[in-house]
Amino acid sequence: GAQASAAQGGADSAALMHALAPFVTVAPALPPFAQQPQLKRLVLAALERAIREITHPVVERSVTIAGITTRELVSKDFALDPSEGEMRRAAHHMVQALASSLALVTCREPLRVSMSTHLRTLLQQQQPGLAGDQLETALQAASADNLDLGCALIERVATDRALRDIDDALAAQLEARRKGAERGQPFVDQAGLQAGSMYPAQLPEMLRPRPA
Repeated sequence: GAQASAAQGGADSAALMHALAPFVTVAPALPPFAQQPQLKRLVLAALERAIREITHPVVERSVTIAGITTRELVSKDFALDPSEGEMRRAAHHMVQALASSLALVTCREPLRVSMSTHLRTLLQQQQPGLAGDQLETALQAASADNLDLGCALIERVATDRALRDIDDALAAQLEARRKGAERGQPFVDQAGLQAGSMYPAQLPEMLRPRPA
């Protein structure tokens, strides 16, 4: 129930903080961290909260767009290709590249803003007198120094999810090619080649699939 979900969320948070801890960067001379090194843990906490806050919407959007685009293009391009392995490899390369790029473009600014917001709250709780230029400088520097780390983690989540989803989306087509090979009858995607289908009917002649 709710208690189990809360416990799982706490465990996930602790695991994420443990994984991030060795890589979080804080400039040695940056106030107030230079004077109070114990405050560096707040940078880790702020990054962890920001990642958890934006990962789900970023990954959902990136993976959905990458998956639909990959499924449509690979299905068209491999309509006359009987190779299960070639189709899977092409789909994996494409969906990984798309999901990674989309996640990176989508997450950078929201992650920076979210981390700054969380770090501001945490620092003001610990250091009520911290304000003005010193606070803003600390927020901007700490967020900028750890932005790539957060983005890399979100990219990884997106690409891993995209690979799983594209395998599911193409499962029937891959299975049909596998069965065709076992029977010695190379697979042809007749549904994808029907005149009434969007692809390849609306494609220029040079882009329409041809037998391998």
